[in-house]
Amino acid sequence: MINFNKKRKYTGYDGDAVARRAGTQRLIDWVLFLNGGKITNLGSFVRRNMRGKNSRSVHATGRAIDFGFSNYEDGCALADFLVRNNGLLGVEIVIDYWPRPHGRGWRCDRQAWTTYRKHTVAGAPGGRWIHVELSPAVADSAEWIDAVFQRLLVPSDGHQPED
Repeated sequence: MINFNKKRKYTGYDGDAVARRAGTQRLIDWVLFLNGGKITNLGSFVRRNMRGKNSRSVHATGRAIDFGFSNYEDGCALADFLVRNNGLLGVEIVIDYWPRPHGRGWRCDRQAWTTYRKHTVAGAPGGRWIHVELSPAVADSAEWIDAVFQRLLVPSDGHQPED
């Protein structure tokens, strides 16, 4: 398993997908399963422009997900998990719309959070969701996502609980 946990190129919009992508959907499934109703899927694959702009949204590529939350701490916990494991999961960007003054964003090409000082993303501040984008290769592979979660969930000694 490749670990991309280093600065790498951000893909952005790279063309409309023809259907949902298996790895993107599997990440949604795992996140919803592991968060027991604290996190919701607000949408992933939809062919549209970015809000308030004339350029295409990464949602059109099938590689973007918006995860909703009621409790900001739950949203932060998910964002932290995705950033901490960005290399394994192929996460390229996480946008947090909640904090003032204008939200914040993490990107793979800087491996760091930036607090926006001017209006940068529609919905900030106060948006109760995080936006996540995956690399093209990971977005296409449910098997990759499953392997990552198996690795993250099985204790390092390899011992699994008995049924």
